[in-house]
Amino acid sequence: MWAIVPIKTFERAKQRLANVLNEEERRSLMLAMARDVLSCLSKAKHLTGILIVSRAAEADVLASAFSTERFAESPDANLAGALTQAADYLVEHFNAKGVFIVPADVPGIANDQVDALIQANTCVTLLPDAENIGTNGMICSPAHAIPFIFDGKSFKPHADAAFANGMTPRLIPSSCFALDIDTPSDLQTLLAEHPRSQTAIYLYRSGIARRLANRQPKPETQS
Repeated sequence: MWAIVPIKTFERAKQRLANVLNEEERRSLMLAMARDVLSCLSKAKHLTGILIVSRAAEADVLASAFSTERFAESPDANLAGALTQAADYLVEHFNAKGVFIVPADVPGIANDQVDALIQANTCVTLLPDAENIGTNGMICSPAHAIPFIFDGKSFKPHADAAFANGMTPRLIPSSCFALDIDTPSDLQTLLAEHPRSQTAIYLYRSGIARRLANRQPKPETQS
Protein backbone atom coordinates (compact mmCIF):
# COMPACT_ATOMS: atom_id res chain seq x y z
CA MET A 1 0.00 0.00 0.00
CA TRP A 2 1.43 3.34 -1.12
CA ALA A 3 0.27 6.79 -0.06
CA ILE A 4 -0.08 9.37 -2.82
CA VAL A 5 0.08 13.01 -1.67
CA PRO A 6 -0.80 15.49 -4.44
CA ILE A 7 0.43 19.06 -4.04
CA LYS A 8 -0.60 21.07 -7.07
CA THR A 9 0.99 24.41 -6.25
CA PHE A 10 2.47 26.53 -3.49
CA GLU A 11 2.55 29.90 -5.23
CA ARG A 12 -1.22 30.23 -5.55
CA ALA A 13 -2.26 27.95 -2.70
CA LYS A 14 -5.54 28.35 -0.84
CA GLN A 15 -7.08 31.26 -2.72
CA ARG A 16 -10.20 31.12 -0.52
CA LEU A 17 -8.01 32.40 2.33
CA ALA A 18 -6.78 35.39 0.32
CA ASN A 19 -8.96 37.79 2.32
CA VAL A 20 -7.10 36.95 5.56
CA LEU A 21 -3.68 35.62 4.43
CA ASN A 22 -1.28 37.12 1.90
CA GLU A 23 0.41 34.99 -0.76
CA GLU A 24 3.55 34.26 1.28
CA GLU A 25 1.47 33.31 4.32
CA ARG A 26 -0.63 30.94 2.22
CA ARG A 27 2.51 29.37 0.78
CA SER A 28 3.95 28.88 4.28
CA LEU A 29 0.62 27.47 5.47
CA MET A 30 0.63 24.96 2.61
CA LEU A 31 4.15 23.86 3.53
CA ALA A 32 3.22 23.46 7.20
CA MET A 33 0.15 21.39 6.33
CA ALA A 34 2.17 19.20 3.96
CA ARG A 35 4.71 18.61 6.72
CA ASP A 36 1.93 17.54 9.11
CA VAL A 37 0.53 15.12 6.54
CA LEU A 38 3.93 13.68 5.61
CA SER A 39 4.96 13.39 9.27
CA CYS A 40 1.83 11.37 9.95
CA LEU A 41 2.22 9.10 6.94
CA SER A 42 5.91 8.53 7.67
CA LYS A 43 4.92 6.99 11.02
CA ALA A 44 2.24 4.70 9.59
CA LYS A 45 3.24 1.03 9.93
CA HIS A 46 1.13 -0.31 7.09
CA LEU A 47 2.39 1.93 4.29
CA THR A 48 5.07 0.64 1.98
CA GLY A 49 6.00 4.11 0.83
CA ILE A 50 4.89 7.67 0.09
CA LEU A 51 4.77 9.39 -3.30
CA ILE A 52 4.53 13.17 -3.51
CA VAL A 53 2.88 14.23 -6.76
CA SER A 54 3.89 17.75 -7.69
CA ARG A 55 5.80 19.82 -10.22
CA ALA A 56 6.61 22.47 -7.59
CA ALA A 57 10.24 22.99 -6.56
CA GLU A 58 9.26 22.78 -2.88
CA ALA A 59 8.21 19.17 -3.44
CA ASP A 60 11.85 18.17 -3.87
CA VAL A 61 12.69 19.65 -0.46
CA LEU A 62 9.78 17.81 1.16
CA ALA A 63 10.67 14.55 -0.57
CA SER A 64 14.24 14.82 0.70
CA ALA A 65 13.19 15.76 4.24
CA PHE A 66 10.75 12.85 4.56
CA SER A 67 12.62 10.33 2.37
CA THR A 68 9.70 9.92 -0.02
CA GLU A 69 9.46 9.38 -3.75
CA ARG A 70 8.40 12.28 -5.99
CA PHE A 71 6.51 12.17 -9.26
CA ALA A 72 5.99 15.08 -11.66
CA GLU A 73 2.68 14.82 -13.48
CA SER A 74 2.13 16.04 -17.06
CA PRO A 75 1.93 19.85 -17.25
CA ASP A 76 -1.65 19.77 -18.55
CA ALA A 77 -2.96 17.15 -16.10
CA ASN A 78 -5.79 18.01 -13.73
CA LEU A 79 -5.87 16.47 -10.25
CA ALA A 80 -7.63 13.28 -11.34
CA GLY A 81 -5.24 12.87 -14.24
CA ALA A 82 -2.20 13.48 -12.04
CA LEU A 83 -3.39 10.84 -9.57
CA THR A 84 -4.02 8.35 -12.37
CA GLN A 85 -0.52 8.92 -13.72
CA ALA A 86 0.94 8.54 -10.22
CA ALA A 87 -0.93 5.28 -9.61
CA ASP A 88 0.29 3.94 -12.97
CA TYR A 89 3.84 4.87 -11.97
CA LEU A 90 3.59 3.05 -8.63
CA VAL A 91 2.11 -0.08 -10.18
CA GLU A 92 4.72 -0.18 -12.94
CA HIS A 93 7.84 0.69 -10.93
CA PHE A 94 7.00 -0.48 -7.39
CA ASN A 95 4.41 -3.20 -7.98
CA ALA A 96 1.95 -1.31 -5.78
CA LYS A 97 -1.07 -3.40 -4.80
CA GLY A 98 -3.05 -0.44 -3.53
CA VAL A 99 -2.95 3.33 -3.10
CA PHE A 100 -4.10 5.67 -0.35
CA ILE A 101 -4.87 9.14 -1.76
CA VAL A 102 -4.13 11.73 0.95
CA PRO A 103 -4.48 15.47 0.22
CA ALA A 104 -1.81 17.78 1.63
CA ASP A 105 -4.38 20.00 3.36
CA VAL A 106 -5.64 17.57 6.04
CA PRO A 107 -3.15 18.38 8.83
CA GLY A 108 -5.28 16.79 11.56
CA ILE A 109 -4.81 13.17 10.46
CA ALA A 110 -3.25 10.62 12.85
CA ASN A 111 -0.99 7.71 11.95
CA ASP A 112 -2.86 5.17 14.11
CA GLN A 113 -6.08 5.97 12.25
CA VAL A 114 -4.26 5.74 8.92
CA ASP A 115 -3.05 2.26 9.86
CA ALA A 116 -6.52 1.22 11.06
CA LEU A 117 -8.08 2.39 7.80
CA ILE A 118 -5.55 0.45 5.73
CA GLN A 119 -6.05 -2.72 7.77
CA ALA A 120 -9.84 -2.52 7.47
CA ASN A 121 -9.87 -1.83 3.72
CA THR A 122 -11.00 -4.62 1.41
CA CYS A 123 -11.38 -2.81 -1.92
CA VAL A 124 -12.40 0.86 -1.70
CA THR A 125 -12.54 3.12 1.37
CA LEU A 126 -13.90 6.67 1.01
CA LEU A 127 -13.25 9.46 3.51
CA PRO A 128 -15.51 12.45 2.81
CA ASP A 129 -15.18 16.04 3.93
CA ALA A 130 -17.30 17.41 6.77
CA GLU A 131 -20.22 18.05 4.40
CA ASN A 132 -20.01 14.60 2.77
CA ILE A 133 -19.55 16.30 -0.60
CA GLY A 134 -15.87 16.07 -1.48
CA THR A 135 -13.41 13.21 -1.05
CA ASN A 136 -10.68 13.97 1.51
CA GLY A 137 -9.08 10.54 1.33
CA MET A 138 -9.47 7.32 -0.62
CA ILE A 139 -7.99 3.84 -0.46
CA CYS A 140 -8.10 1.67 -3.56
CA SER A 141 -6.94 -1.92 -3.70
CA PRO A 142 -6.05 -2.65 -6.45
CA ALA A 143 -4.70 0.78 -7.32
CA HIS A 144 -7.15 1.30 -10.18
CA ALA A 145 -10.20 -0.21 -8.48
CA ILE A 146 -12.25 2.83 -9.54
CA PRO A 147 -11.56 5.95 -11.64
CA PHE A 148 -10.27 9.02 -9.79
CA ILE A 149 -12.60 12.02 -9.99
CA PHE A 150 -11.67 14.70 -7.40
CA ASP A 151 -13.64 17.67 -8.70
CA GLY A 152 -14.71 19.07 -5.33
CA LYS A 153 -17.95 17.07 -5.31
CA SER A 154 -16.57 13.58 -5.78
CA PHE A 155 -17.69 11.63 -2.69
CA LYS A 156 -20.96 10.32 -4.15
CA PRO A 157 -19.54 9.79 -7.66
CA HIS A 158 -16.66 7.78 -6.17
CA ALA A 159 -19.13 5.65 -4.21
CA ASP A 160 -21.30 5.21 -7.30
CA ALA A 161 -18.24 4.16 -9.32
CA ALA A 162 -17.41 1.48 -6.74
CA PHE A 163 -20.93 0.05 -6.84
CA ALA A 164 -20.88 0.15 -10.65
CA ASN A 165 -17.70 -1.96 -10.59
CA GLY A 166 -19.30 -4.53 -8.30
CA MET A 167 -17.64 -3.30 -5.11
CA THR A 168 -19.18 -2.16 -1.85
CA PRO A 169 -17.14 0.84 -0.68
CA ARG A 170 -16.39 1.37 2.99
CA LEU A 171 -17.67 4.87 3.84
CA ILE A 172 -16.11 6.63 6.84
CA PRO A 173 -17.76 10.00 7.58
CA SER A 174 -16.55 12.20 10.44
CA SER A 175 -13.02 10.75 10.32
CA CYS A 176 -9.80 12.61 11.04
CA PHE A 177 -9.75 13.34 7.29
CA ALA A 178 -12.96 15.39 7.44
CA LEU A 179 -11.19 18.66 8.27
CA ASP A 180 -9.53 20.14 5.20
CA ILE A 181 -8.31 23.72 5.33
CA ASP A 182 -10.11 26.10 2.99
CA THR A 183 -11.63 28.88 5.12
CA PRO A 184 -10.76 30.98 8.21
CA SER A 185 -13.20 28.91 10.27
CA ASP A 186 -11.30 25.77 9.23
CA LEU A 187 -8.12 27.34 10.59
CA GLN A 188 -9.84 28.17 13.86
CA THR A 189 -11.12 24.58 14.13
CA LEU A 190 -7.60 23.29 13.56
CA LEU A 191 -6.20 25.56 16.26
CA ALA A 192 -8.81 24.31 18.72
CA GLU A 193 -8.54 20.61 17.90
CA HIS A 194 -4.86 20.21 16.95
CA PRO A 195 -2.90 22.95 18.78
CA ARG A 196 0.36 20.96 18.67
CA SER A 197 0.34 20.37 14.92
CA GLN A 198 3.03 22.03 12.82
CA THR A 199 0.30 23.99 11.09
CA ALA A 200 -1.04 25.35 14.38
CA ILE A 201 2.47 26.23 15.53
CA TYR A 202 3.01 28.17 12.32
CA LEU A 203 -0.29 30.00 12.80
CA TYR A 204 0.67 30.98 16.35
CA ARG A 205 4.25 32.01 15.57
CA SER A 206 3.29 34.02 12.50
CA GLY A 207 0.61 35.97 14.39
CA ILE A 208 -2.11 34.63 12.12
CA ALA A 209 -3.84 32.89 15.04
CA ARG A 210 -4.14 36.19 16.91
CA ARG A 211 -5.38 37.90 13.77
CA LEU A 212 -8.05 35.23 13.33
CA ALA A 213 -9.14 35.56 16.98
CA ASN A 214 -9.58 39.32 16.54
CA ARG A 215 -11.39 38.99 13.24
CA GLN A 216 -14.99 40.18 13.36
CA PRO A 217 -17.48 37.78 11.77
CA LYS A 218 -19.50 39.18 8.91
CA PRO A 219 -23.06 40.09 9.91
CA GLU A 220 -25.75 37.79 8.61
CA THR A 221 -27.96 39.23 5.92
CA GLN A 222 -31.69 39.04 6.47
CA SER A 223 -33.88 37.74 3.68
